[in-house]
Amino acid sequence: MSSVNEKQKVIAIETNFYRGTGSKPQEIVNSYIQRQNELKRCNIDFIWITDGFGWKKQKNQMNFAFERLDYILNISFIKRGLLEDIILSIFY
Repeated sequence: MSSVNEKQKVIAIETNFYRGTGSKPQEIVNSYIQRQNELKRCNIDFIWITDGFGWKKQKNQMNFAFERLDYILNISFIKRGLLEDIILSIFY
């Protein structure tokens, strides 16, 4: 017989919005890659929701993040139902 905790799933969701560019987005990308790796070791899924004009000139950082993070969404993706799809895929 398994305990309740063995069957429960946990999802950590981080949200932010960037208006400008600078060194901060690269630091954020690196920190979320590290956070996802730490959470995976605890069997916790990680979803990063980010948006804003600050990312328009930071395509390299976003490509870097997309290659390393399981789930990155923006408002447009959420409006299309992708957040719900991801959550359902994690739990079922």
